[in-house]
Amino acid sequence: MDSGITDLLRRIAAAEGEIRLLNVYQGIPIAFPAAIVFVGQNSVTVKTERYQLVCLFRERQTHIQYPGLPAVIRARVEQIDPSNLQANLYEFEYSREGIGERRQIRVWPKEAVTGELQLPDRTETIKGELADISLDGMGIYLPEADGYAQVFRQGRKVAISLRLPGVFHIQQPKRYDPSSAGEVNRYDRTQLRLSTIHTPAYGSDRDDVAAIKTVHSPEIEVYGIVSNYYTEAYTRRHRIGIRLQPNELYRSIVSQFISQRQSEIIQEINAIYRLLTRETGALR
Repeated sequence: MDSGITDLLRRIAAAEGEIRLLNVYQGIPIAFPAAIVFVGQNSVTVKTERYQLVCLFRERQTHIQYPGLPAVIRARVEQIDPSNLQANLYEFEYSREGIGERRQIRVWPKEAVTGELQLPDRTETIKGELADISLDGMGIYLPEADGYAQVFRQGRKVAISLRLPGVFHIQQPKRYDPSSAGEVNRYDRTQLRLSTIHTPAYGSDRDDVAAIKTVHSPEIEVYGIVSNYYTEAYTRRHRIGIRLQPNELYRSIVSQFISQRQSEIIQEINAIYRLLTRETGALR
């Protein structure tokens, strides 16, 4: 542990500065301000929001951000006090992880999602399991087999097809009827003004209206490039990261999937917090 970090936090507390705690819960960044309420010899007590507190309880660690710090500080969680929204942190060290640097929100699926990977030089497909997904990338767990490090080396092109669970609303392409074009005087400003504010009712039968279709667990196909291959430290599972070249359909479905997962995660955090507050005293 770096004792100098405790001194820095003591000075921040004396100046009544507000730190920011950062965790990643099932792929969703959770970051709320926290007040330092006590600084001991080797530990610090902070007060924060319930969402952050649940993350501290589940992950048993957090990351501390504050303007002027030489780097993000990683800290372990000693205990939490749900009723007072407080937690004791200790074992501080500067972190070299790039936490909080992702440009897109990346969520984990709630249930197992299996997909197929196709490489240009292979006729057979390889099955993989979705680890996480965002608008411009995804992580895939590979089967337990040797040789995939070479097969999925960095820079390889790959096609991915999978089905995301849930209900999605997909906008269908607008159909154009050229025979109706002559009926509109394009120089008539009145018609032009009216056309810009016309909003047809849902389910309209007009051919020039983009219909919305409700689809259950749609299949999506997308292309990308392998950006990395590594073995997770805790699970020992082999996974690849893929930088995608998404089309409009992919972005529409995945943005809805991310929104659904965010709502589910918020509900889950609230449920966990309610359970924690039923306990008496501090939880280690």
